[in-house]
Amino acid sequence: MRAGRRETYNVWSGQKELLKKVMIERDICMARDENTVLHVFNEYVQAFQTLRAPAVTSYFHFPCMLIAPQGVAVMANATEVESLLDKMMEGLKARGYARSELTDVEAIPLSENIVLVSVSRARYKTDGSQLERLGETYAFRKSDNGWKIVTAIVHDPDVVLRLKWVS
Repeated sequence: MRAGRRETYNVWSGQKELLKKVMIERDICMARDENTVLHVFNEYVQAFQTLRAPAVTSYFHFPCMLIAPQGVAVMANATEVESLLDKMMEGLKARGYARSELTDVEAIPLSENIVLVSVSRARYKTDGSQLERLGETYAFRKSDNGWKIVTAIVHDPDVVLRLKWVS
C-alpha cells in the first residue's frame, strides 16, 4: 500500500512540475503579448493624434463597440468606424485639440488572445492648456490580422484597471 501511495505522490509531483512549466511558459507568452499590444496601442494613439479617421480604422476589429457616457455605438465595418471617428475628430478640432498625453497605462492579459489596456489620458489644446482628462479602457483581441480593438470604453480619468491575481 505504501508503495502505491508513494507512486501516486510521484505522479502528482511530476504533474505539479509540468503545471509549473506550463504556467511559466504561459506567463512569458502573455508578457510578450502585453508588450505587443502596448506597441500596437501606442501606434493607434499616434495615428489618432493626426485627426485623420482613415489612419485609425485599421486598428479596429469588426464588429466593434464604443461605450461612452453619451451612449453606445456598435460598428459593423470600417465605414461605420470611420464615420464615428470623423465626428469625434471634427469635434476635437473645433475645440482646439493639439495632442494627447497618457499619464497612466496598464495592460492586463485575460487570455492568450485577449488583453485589456486601461489608460488615463490628458488632451491639450494648441495653446498648451489642458482640454480635458478622461479614462479609457480598450479590449484587444488577437486575430489573424494581429491585435485589434474590439471594445473602447470612455470613463472617469481617475479609473485605471489594475491586474490582481486570484490565487
